[in-house]
Amino acid sequence: MSDQPVILITGATDGIGLALARRHHEAGARLVLVGRRPLDELDDPLFTPETYCRTDLSQSDCADVIAAWLDAQAVDQLHLLINNAGAGFVGGMAEQTPENIRMLEAVNLRAPIAIAHRLLHRVEAAGGKLVFIGSVAAVMPTPDYAVYTATKAALDAFVRNLRIELAALDRPVRVQMIHPGATRTGIHAKSGLPAERINPARFPLAEQVAEQIDDLIRGGRGLAAPGFANNLALQILRRWPGLGRSMARRRGGDDGGDMDAIQAEPAAEPEARTGKTAAPHCVITGAANGIGRALALAFAAAGYTITGVDLDRERAMRTQAELINAGGKARFIIGDLGDADQIGRIADQVARRPRVDVLIHNADASAVGAFVRLPLVLQMKVLDVNLSAPLLLTRALLAAGRLKAGGSLVFLSSLSHFASYPGAAVYAASKSGLASYASSLAIALAPRNVNVLTVYGPTRIAHARRYSPDNGREERPMPPEVLAGRIMDAVHARRHQLIPGPANRLLGVAGRLVPGATETVMRRMIFEQMAPNDS
Repeated sequence: MSDQPVILITGATDGIGLALARRHHEAGARLVLVGRRPLDELDDPLFTPETYCRTDLSQSDCADVIAAWLDAQAVDQLHLLINNAGAGFVGGMAEQTPENIRMLEAVNLRAPIAIAHRLLHRVEAAGGKLVFIGSVAAVMPTPDYAVYTATKAALDAFVRNLRIELAALDRPVRVQMIHPGATRTGIHAKSGLPAERINPARFPLAEQVAEQIDDLIRGGRGLAAPGFANNLALQILRRWPGLGRSMARRRGGDDGGDMDAIQAEPAAEPEARTGKTAAPHCVITGAANGIGRALALAFAAAGYTITGVDLDRERAMRTQAELINAGGKARFIIGDLGDADQIGRIADQVARRPRVDVLIHNADASAVGAFVRLPLVLQMKVLDVNLSAPLLLTRALLAAGRLKAGGSLVFLSSLSHFASYPGAAVYAASKSGLASYASSLAIALAPRNVNVLTVYGPTRIAHARRYSPDNGREERPMPPEVLAGRIMDAVHARRHQLIPGPANRLLGVAGRLVPGATETVMRRMIFEQMAPNDS
């Protein structure tokens, strides 16, 4: 190949992507521009059959399409790969369609992950750089666009852990995460943001932001935001997330759709025949084993009717029998939360049960190993179970009006949200995305007294026994029964956050205040221990 640098930019037909493309064209780079629109609709001379790769980043094969296009153009090295494309949605959480949720997650999170996995060897061949464009909104709750923010927070966590892994493996690739603030582009209108709620003139032009991003790319900082104010906000809110929650509460949100979706009467339903007050209803995903089973036993013992959701029919039936034999009321729904097509069926079955007092998103999947060595399909399954399923199931129950006012939502995240998890980059992404969504949901649902609890913590499960920031030795992890009891206590106390155990709380604080030192510790404790056995 010639000495001309090759630069690939996704989302290159508009906004920041187009501005970046023009800058690099003027600098003499060979461009690979990726977009969804047909070539004949693009009138800018930058877009030619030799520079433009058309693909829809919401489709699961987008990375393969790009790779095939590069092969056809004999492009075997990429000096700079900028994952810039993004999509948004503004409105009540119950108003957002499942299709839109899947699209946002695909474009903002899955596509950058898949492209990095598929094209990393071409960036390595050039000793190049991977750049991911996020949003400064990733570090604060946003009740009006919670899914967007969740995907950007997840991407941030993925990039953080990928950077640690590639450095530990001594791979010749540099990784950057750049979080712009609001920019004068078409994404606001496309997201459904009413024109009267914004003044686009107060946002910087895409060309200005692209210039700042270029400066940051040349500077090489692993994490940054264009502009002094955005960068200051990014650094402060990452370390003190409580400030972001306070700002979001003061600002409020357009959550009328969510409020209408919540059952207004908090009192328990009367039983049709006896007139007695019905037991409160607790729905638990992944309830057949581990933490889920412990939670089911704890809430059943406290008088709750249990609806469990699990893929494992045999274990589910055993746990259901165990609950009933102990005098509880329980029913299991058998379904795969990793299959988006089944979420609607599962939600419909939950909706036919009593209205929900407590919904616990506990189901969990993991894929442990270096990102570049793990099959992508396994890592996408982690996103399916850990992030997509809670987003889709929560939305379905809100839209159906099956969540009681005065109730509680519980999300089981991970200490990786604070402390990183090299060796499980996509798992860490899913848990940070979940924590971000929970923070936004807490603001949106607060007017109806719905409490949202996020749990960051350890337990004794097979996944944690191997490699986890929560657990260093087998004797240290918290038994599921103990954790379940603490979660139930936190639900009844209407707490917003639970990090069980002083050592874990200390790790969480260290991850926020001294992230570099914490990443070094996690790399040595986790990734360097697994790398020799990682194939």
